[in-house]
Amino acid sequence: MSRILHLSDLHFGTVDARLVDPLVDLAHRLKPDLCVVSGDLTQRARADQFRAARAFLDRLPAPVLLVPGNHDMPLHNLPLRLLAPLARYRRAFGPLTEPQATLPDAVVQGLNTANPLVWKSGRLRRASIRRLERTFSEAPTGHWRVAVMHHAPVPAADGTPADIADPAGTLAALARAGAEIVLSGHTHMPHMGLADTAAGVLFLQVGTALSTRLKTGSNDLALLSLSPGVVRVESWLSPPGARGFEPGPARTYRRLDGVWNEVDKA
Repeated sequence: MSRILHLSDLHFGTVDARLVDPLVDLAHRLKPDLCVVSGDLTQRARADQFRAARAFLDRLPAPVLLVPGNHDMPLHNLPLRLLAPLARYRRAFGPLTEPQATLPDAVVQGLNTANPLVWKSGRLRRASIRRLERTFSEAPTGHWRVAVMHHAPVPAADGTPADIADPAGTLAALARAGAEIVLSGHTHMPHMGLADTAAGVLFLQVGTALSTRLKTGSNDLALLSLSPGVVRVESWLSPPGARGFEPGPARTYRRLDGVWNEVDKA
């Protein structure tokens, strides 16, 4: 059984400093096999913010797979955003914006949905779809196929439409590629669910793990426990004024014959 710690929207530059050490401590206690960060590591893509994010990632207890978000590109420096939108991101974290990780029972593929032409909204490029198709087609039989992207092609928890170009087309492309689980962020609202047109894909969004830019009243993250045919998702929350994280809702999903069903809520 593999365990994936899912963080998103760290937004270094608007971080609640009281939560940094408790989050690192919690990560070590949870003992994940992989830490995933689904974008927006910085608030304004500044060099000092990337350095702070890098220092935080270096403290986590497991390998880290991360993808960029829209906030990891310059907002006001238009020439830099158009000509080298992720130059500072690559300088901090390395050249890959669509990394891959392999666990004993899962293959995880990152996807870069950051769009320098629009900045806030995302897009899934054809090259990214081809990469996903290749990765999942080569994955061993029985391995979970997990995609990580900043923008999701499904509505947010409050019903806000998906903030990505061609949500229906993106959703169909993920399903055709063989994605079974999609991890994302961007909305600052945790959300779990299935798309009506893709019952074989489970979408798991987390809010912001560290930022003061809250939309739900709590910082949050999630731990995924992967077993054959079953995924358990445990939420961890830091309510206003708290100096750490406490267990939140947990849900279990079962995938049978390519279709997901929720088993229970706790």
